[in-house]
Amino acid sequence: MLAAIYSAVILVATTLGAFVGLGGGVIIKPILDFIGAEPRMQVDFLSAMAVFTMSVVSTLRYMKKKVDFRKDIILFISVGSIAGGWLGSKAMDLLSSLIPQERVRCVQAFVLAALLLAVCFYVSKERRSFHVKNNAAILLVGLMLGFFASFLGIGGGPINVAVLTLFFSLNVKEAAVYSVAIIFFSQLSKLVTLFASTGIEPYAHQWKTLIFILPAAILGGIIGSKFNRRFDDKLIRKVFSAVMMLLVVLNIYNGISYI
Repeated sequence: MLAAIYSAVILVATTLGAFVGLGGGVIIKPILDFIGAEPRMQVDFLSAMAVFTMSVVSTLRYMKKKVDFRKDIILFISVGSIAGGWLGSKAMDLLSSLIPQERVRCVQAFVLAALLLAVCFYVSKERRSFHVKNNAAILLVGLMLGFFASFLGIGGGPINVAVLTLFFSLNVKEAAVYSVAIIFFSQLSKLVTLFASTGIEPYAHQWKTLIFILPAAILGGIIGSKFNRRFDDKLIRKVFSAVMMLLVVLNIYNGISYI
C-alpha cells in the first residue's frame, strides 16, 4: 500500500518536474516527510533515485527531439553543482551530528519554504535578468545550486529555474529544459556521494519500493517532457507558481510539526 502511494506521489512529482523544471525532489521530499513512514536518509535516497531516473529519461528525450542547449551553461553549472552537492552533503552531515533528526527536518523545511517563496515571487512575473557569459561566474552559480539541492535533498529544480531565468535571460519554458539536464548531474553526484559515505547496505531493503517508484519516475519524465514541448511559457509559468505556493504551505506545516 505504501509503495503504491509513493508511486502516485512520484508520478505526479516527476511529471511536474520534467514539465516545469522542478525536478520532482522538491515535491517528493516534503510529501514523504509528511507521510512520515521513512527516516530522513531513506527519504533522501528514494527522492534522489526517482529524480535521477526522471532526469535521465527527460534529457534523452530532449536530445532526441534536438532541443537546443547552450553547452557552456550545462557544462559549467553541472561541474559547479557536483562540487556544491558534495559541500551540501557534508554540511548536512555536520548539522545531523549536532542536532536531532527532527530538528534537521525542521531546518530543511523552513529554509526550503523561504527559498520557494522567493523563487515564486521572482518567477511569477518577468523581471530584470542578466546575460552571464563568464565561465568562472557560471561555475559559481552551479556551486550554489548544487549546495542547496544537496543540503535540502530536493534536486534543486525550482531554484535552478529561478537562477537560470535571472542570470541567463531564459524564459521559464527554456529554463525548465536546462534545469532537468543540470539535475541529472547534481543527482548523480548526490547518489555517488551517498553510496561512498554509507555504502549500499543501508538502502538494500528499499529494492521492493524501487520496483514501484522507478517506473513511475520514467513515466513522469516522458509525460512531463512532452508537456513542456506542447505548452507555452505563459502556462508553464502559472503552473510553476501555483505548485510553488502549495509547497511553501506544505513546508511551513512540516516545519511547525517538527518543532
